[in-house]
Amino acid sequence: MKARSPALTQSSLVSTAGRKTRKVQQKLNEAEAELDAANEVLAEAVPAHDKESIDAALEQSAAAKEKVHDAAEELEVVNTLLSDPDHAPQPAKQPPSSEGNTGQGVKSLIPHLKRKSSAPK
Repeated sequence: MKARSPALTQSSLVSTAGRKTRKVQQKLNEAEAELDAANEVLAEAVPAHDKESIDAALEQSAAAKEKVHDAAEELEVVNTLLSDPDHAPQPAKQPPSSEGNTGQGVKSLIPHLKRKSSAPK
């Protein structure tokens, strides 16, 4: 019978970190576009006292803030995956976003990796 290789290899961790980094970059680009659009709306709506447009711009800003928050959480996971396991930062105890795309799947593996790296060799 063939010896089974561990599911979590350095290569798989780096690959996962790369995918997450690209996803973070996309979220940040989307958030930047939303903030630009919201600021353009506000530049015209505030002087005109257009409450409806101001409210829409505030909603856009809130959506952008959520994307930035999600991106920061994913970067924390990437940092942990790429860092020295003995000095890995602890993930923040934040509730997952309402969209469910927070990287919790990979984030949930981090405590197991820490236990494995601290086990006597």
